[in-house]
Amino acid sequence: MFMNILAIDASTENISLCIMKEGQVAADYNRRMQFGATKLIGYIKKNLEKIALSLSDFDAFVIGSGPGSFTGLRISFSIIKAFMLATKKPVIAVSSFFSCAYPFRNAQRRIAVISDARKGLIYAACFKPKNNTLQSNGKEYLVKLEDIIRQKRNHLFITHNSHLRKQALERDGNIDFYPKDVYPKARYLLLPAKVHYKNRKFISVEKLEPLYLHPKTCQIRNKLKEL
Repeated sequence: MFMNILAIDASTENISLCIMKEGQVAADYNRRMQFGATKLIGYIKKNLEKIALSLSDFDAFVIGSGPGSFTGLRISFSIIKAFMLATKKPVIAVSSFFSCAYPFRNAQRRIAVISDARKGLIYAACFKPKNNTLQSNGKEYLVKLEDIIRQKRNHLFITHNSHLRKQALERDGNIDFYPKDVYPKARYLLLPAKVHYKNRKFISVEKLEPLYLHPKTCQIRNKLKEL
């Protein structure tokens, strides 16, 4: 299927944009900066002009749903909602943590993606490599760092927060923690997006909201739980 897809992720300081044109990646933009989401519209416009596409040319829009930066997610979701309303094209949301784990889909162990949720908690999600892709082991959730280290010490740990990696290894130097920061990238949202598109798994504009987990910061009624 030769498709045109625009995918974005602004859940972290890495602002990520990927455009698939006729089934091939035509633009893949990643830049780390503070408050970079405020410039996302400009990056989209510039890249569309480079490859001679307009918003109406896309079959679908894809967004990294978080968890992550409250401001980045609000801006990116507002942009995608505007595109959706203007073009009447479907939207697909994919976990930002999936895109972090995707480069490790051939690992020989399960993967735990974590990031700082502040207030003494972390966001976490676990994945199982399977058939050159990933299978989710449950939804993203909130947990204490020491608890997930204890529960998932046989996993490969991944994060874009270097201080979490340092703290985790100080607590248990035997865990397998990938030594570099790993940020969400929009291009890794494309594979599950194509599957969702085939299965017509879209999100209505009324239900299109970021994945907020922190009850005090985002006022979402998710209970703190363990895997």
